[in-house]
Amino acid sequence: MPNQRVVTASTMTLGEKRISASLVTYEFVPNDKGTDLICTHQAAYFEGGDGPQIRQAGWRQLLEKLAKELAR
Repeated sequence: MPNQRVVTASTMTLGEKRISASLVTYEFVPNDKGTDLICTHQAAYFEGGDGPQIRQAGWRQLLEKLAKELAR
């Protein structure tokens, strides 16, 4: 089905040092009650980067805030 997916690519820099590169895919899948959001974050963490645990916590907070807004 067309128009179900948004893909973004980005890098993160700390000071002058690049610490990661990411590809994020957002998929919107219809269901009986509305729409499911599937967010897939693929990343490469470079030496001195923050790592996946910190990113997972950040994404969790962002998606929880989004869910609260959509529930209003």
